[in-house]
Amino acid sequence: MPFIRTIPPRQARGALREAYGTLRGVTGVAAPAAGIVQLFSLHPAAVRRMVRSWQLSMWTGGAPRALRETLAAAVSRLNSCHY
Repeated sequence: MPFIRTIPPRQARGALREAYGTLRGVTGVAAPAAGIVQLFSLHPAAVRRMVRSWQLSMWTGGAPRALRETLAAAVSRLNSCHY
């Protein structure tokens, strides 16, 4: 089984700590970053881009959040992606 080294939020420093903080600000959730986000933890710029794209697609705009999440879930299912 492949293994990818990650840096969890409690061990993050510098730019990665800021990126995780931005994620918490966007989601409003104090829980640790999801595993899919932590996969990019060795490259904080990638985490920032992921958070920004997630912010634009899920937390901004006029469509209700429930609709956006339903569409995201449908697309994930069509793509056989459990995230």
